[in-house]
Parts: sequence; structure tokens; C-alpha cells
Amino acid sequence: MNLIRKQLCFLSMMLAAASMHAAHAQSTMQPLQTSNFLMTEYPEYYGNSQAQKVTLLSDAGGVTTLGMTSLASSLSMDTQGTSMSNGDLYTGVFDISVRNGYRVTGFSFAATLVGVLQVAEAPAGASIIQPGNASNSGSMEALALTGPHGQRIAGESFRQESLDGTQNILLQGVGLSLTDPFTMFISGMSYVNAQLGQYRVNGPDYSYDGSLPAYASYRLVNPTLTIFTSPVPEPGTYAMLLAGLALCGAAGLRRRRGARSGTPA
Repeated sequence: MNLIRKQLCFLSMMLAAASMHAAHAQSTMQPLQTSNFLMTEYPEYYGNSQAQKVTLLSDAGGVTTLGMTSLASSLSMDTQGTSMSNGDLYTGVFDISVRNGYRVTGFSFAATLVGVLQVAEAPAGASIIQPGNASNSGSMEALALTGPHGQRIAGESFRQESLDGTQNILLQGVGLSLTDPFTMFISGMSYVNAQLGQYRVNGPDYSYDGSLPAYASYRLVNPTLTIFTSPVPEPGTYAMLLAGLALCGAAGLRRRRGARSGTPA
């Protein structure tokens, strides 16, 4: 399947995934249990439909970090030193059910991107017949969705081209207070391309052609999804807080009135 067709399929799957019923996911994968929420994975769209997409790395103090090794393997690739193009897509859909008494306050997706672009130079005195070329590109998106039509709650996206080095990315959703079930949607795409160049050397009584190696790679290193949670304050806590604020306000008002009148509060 070429990259254009994969992109079209990817967009179709994104819309379909947002509208899938949660019961379908729960019937295919066992939920990942954490201290403050349950996470259920939808099946893979490519390859093994029961492949595990995330692993629990840490879960303490309202901070749950998940490793995404299948994302790293899906979107890491190179051109293997030949003229070729290669691309792939990743879609991760995760239903989140928050435990009673807790709320999700935010999330973040983090990864390090490593790209290499190399094109060999022609020998001195050679003429270029066809220049070599190497390129790469990638994109990532991390969203929180809700409702049967996948309404976006929060999230960010990222895209880059021609990466020759390393780059850290961080996609976030902050300032949330989610107690009802919702869906995390993590998607990405990567693409590499290399075309070997060709040169010619002309001598007094000889001539020969040679190739210029080209290489492109793109890797995701240590991709993680972190979900932040906190206890939901009890109604009594709100009442005590409001009463305390009212008491402090009344005491401050009496002090100000006393200061103006010259009498103790």
C-alpha cells in the first residue's frame, strides 16, 4: 500500500475509531489497571490485532507513565542504503475509565526524535549526472476525545521535516477535570526517502560512472504517555473551604473597620 493510500485509510480510521463503542474494545483486550483509572486498548489496525501497545512504567502520586514500544517500532525506519521510500502509520486508541473519587487533570506525550540524512559527495574532478537526495518527515498527535462522535477535549499535534539530528517533543492536555469515561487517541506517521546519485569521471583515455550513496532514517526513542490524576474533593471539603474563606474575609473586614475607627477589632 503506497503512502497516499495509507494516509487516506488513516484518516478514515481516525473518524471510525472515535465513534466505536467502548464495549467492543473491552471485549478484545483486558484493561490495564492503574491506581486511579482503567485503560482499555482498541485492537491494532495493522498486524497482530491483539498486540499490546503500552506497558506500565510507573504509577504513584497521581502520575501514571506508560511506555509505547509498539509506536516506536512502527514509526522507526530507514532506507537501508538503497534508493527507496518507506512510510508507515500508527494509531493508538485507549478508553479511560476513571475510578470513583478521582479525576484526570491532564496528560502528556513525550518522545525523542532521531533523524539521519546523508548524501555522499562526488570525487574531486567528477561531474554530477544525477544528484543524490535524502529526506524524512514525521507527525504526531495526542488527543483526548469524548462522546460517540469523538469530540475533542484537549491535545496537541506536531510535524517536522528533514530532521538531521535529535529533537524532543512534548504534546500536552492540561487544566482538565475528567471524571467520566473518555478516549485517548495517539496517532503518528513517518516517512523516509533516499535516491542514490550518479557521477562521471572523464580521463585522457577513459571514462566511468559511479554512484553516490544516500541514506535517510527516522526513529522515535522512548515514547511515553503520562496521565495525571488527583482526588475529587468531597462536597464537605468545599463547604469547609467556603466557610473558612468567609470567616477570613469577615475577620479582615472587622480589622479594617477597627483600624479606621481607632478601636480594637
